[in-house]
Amino acid sequence: MAPGTISLPRFADSVHLGGNHVNHETYDVAILGAGIAGSVLAAILARQGFRVLLLEKGAHPRFAVGEAMQPQSSMLLWILGERFDVPEIQHLSCTQKILRHVTRNCGVKKTFGFLYHEAGKPQDPQQAHLLIPPPTPLASESHLFRADIDHYVVKAAIRHGATYRDRTDVVDFTLGDDGVVLRTAGDEVFRARFLVDGTGHKSLVAERLGLRPKDPPLRTQSRTIFTHMRGFRRYDDLLAPHERPGLSRGWYEGTLHHMIDGGWFWVIRFDNVPGSESDLTSIGLTLDMRKYPERGIPPEQEFWEVVNRYPSIARHLEGGVAVRPWVGTGRLQFTATDSAGPRFFLMSHAHGFIDALYSRGMINTFETIHALAPRLIQALRDDDFTLSRFDYPRRLQDGMLLDNDRMVHNSFRSFANFATWNAFLRVWLANIIFGDLRMFRVCMKYLASGDKAEFAALDADAVPLSQAPGEDPLEDLSRFTDATFDRWEAGELTAEQAAAAVFAQLGRTPLPPIHAWSDPAAHHLDLLPEKLVKMVDWGQTVAPRPMNRWFDFDLGMLDRLRADAAA
Repeated sequence: MAPGTISLPRFADSVHLGGNHVNHETYDVAILGAGIAGSVLAAILARQGFRVLLLEKGAHPRFAVGEAMQPQSSMLLWILGERFDVPEIQHLSCTQKILRHVTRNCGVKKTFGFLYHEAGKPQDPQQAHLLIPPPTPLASESHLFRADIDHYVVKAAIRHGATYRDRTDVVDFTLGDDGVVLRTAGDEVFRARFLVDGTGHKSLVAERLGLRPKDPPLRTQSRTIFTHMRGFRRYDDLLAPHERPGLSRGWYEGTLHHMIDGGWFWVIRFDNVPGSESDLTSIGLTLDMRKYPERGIPPEQEFWEVVNRYPSIARHLEGGVAVRPWVGTGRLQFTATDSAGPRFFLMSHAHGFIDALYSRGMINTFETIHALAPRLIQALRDDDFTLSRFDYPRRLQDGMLLDNDRMVHNSFRSFANFATWNAFLRVWLANIIFGDLRMFRVCMKYLASGDKAEFAALDADAVPLSQAPGEDPLEDLSRFTDATFDRWEAGELTAEQAAAAVFAQLGRTPLPPIHAWSDPAAHHLDLLPEKLVKMVDWGQTVAPRPMNRWFDFDLGMLDRLRADAAA
């Protein structure tokens, strides 16, 4: 048996033939890359009885970033686990389930914290935003220690019948009318009916088929520096009582972002929940390359040079010691000219990536899997891989990437001035609340009916950026903000005028009365249960079309969930 092979009785062994080790078995699907995307899809397909080959160039457990969840990503994992009957995936949708079933190296994300800093000055508590999502018994957000999480999902895929090979480097492939042939650096040959590439920027499929443009047509231009640390204090412990926001949660109970002109830091603690056995924190700095071009210096040196310009960040990270090598990247952004073709699909980060800001990558990954999996399952059953079958996931994936590019690009532009950042954060917040609501609605309707067909309703929603002007108030708000920032960047408006214009547009946009959207002084949002009730009541009685379509569910289902959990 080759190193890293996990063999299952129903699959034929490899034999040596003509200089190659040829596996006589034809798999239904071969998946390249055993990160969280490839492994989740492998578990889903194997659970449905398909012959799945999961190939990994490296080995687990391994380091990976992409560690912070959002309500949307947690609910998508709940949906994927429920729809395709894979409980291991559903375990990842809740912090307590992760601690119970997966790993004790896990943090909690009960807050989104954003602290704006000016060089040479202590952080002003009046330039801060603490956003607290409503707790529900459906799902909860976590900080994922990816070495443990990814390994767990690989093992789940194996339990459901997938064949897993690590340390297997696929170096060539052939696409034919009847399937795919893969060749490895070890002269092995594998065959499959369909190929999914779930690797990353160095996707073999994208490279060989000429799908990766050298200069991606994306607006964001950022790079990042990161490591894991231990030894520094919680930010809350550095604050005097009058400097704390006085809300139901603290800064340390979620993902903390330090925002600066030209970049942002992430602080993702794995030690901020009872039951965690970790003492680690993920730390990263992402820089706008227009303001921070690469200088060829060691990443650790550059990280601390930037930190030391901001007294409150330096104080927060004082005593921090890196426990793994520092990583510094070049430009993060890339894309593919297409994500689907005859007998293949480029999934998630094999297709493209923007930036870790707002943890959007996880959402896009799981929504792509939700769109791809049922179509691939039906194609396998019908033995029909006509390209049009995969049109929706390819359009969805591309739309989500470009939408994220616009959001992140405008975020970096807004960082130049607190007034613009204060305005723009509300544009992001409005979009993320309705994105969460979209998932929440489908979950509530499924719990009320028990019909898994409810989940397919997600596919009926408009692909991001596809709406015409006037069709979607949130898309109109994003377009207005984008155009306003263009005018600011061109010198037609000052930062203060651009911020005022965005605040005025927020005031004209029909948004739920849970926040003073157009008031620059209203920074924090503690979305307590009574505010969730207020938002749903607004949506069911006052909200105009098309906003009211997201509220056609019974919020009382939450009480039933709580009762079930208590029982």
